[in-house]
Amino acid sequence: MPTYRTKVGDGNTVELPKELCEKLGIEAGTEVEFFLTLEGEVFFHDIAGKAESWMGLFKTDVRRPPISVREMDEGIADHLAEKDERLRRQPREGATAEKSASDKKASAAE
Repeated sequence: MPTYRTKVGDGNTVELPKELCEKLGIEAGTEVEFFLTLEGEVFFHDIAGKAESWMGLFKTDVRRPPISVREMDEGIADHLAEKDERLRRQPREGATAEKSASDKKASAAE
């Protein structure tokens, strides 16, 4: 894995090596973001891409007209209601064993 070194300059500035900038497509004015892990490691990445540049990268069906937030909320609510109903119809785990044991006790007592 290639490594790149630089020094911290006046005012805590860091100048990225030219080779790294070329490899990552970082130009003057590009925003970068640094991450500090719990272990003390530092990572960074550039924030060069924009969502609009992803257009055409993924094959998707386009809804015309686009779906509204209300339609999305209603779809999610419908899905959750159906899932809840389905779960309520299923017997609880162990419920059939409890019922058959109580049925045996009741028939033995009769």
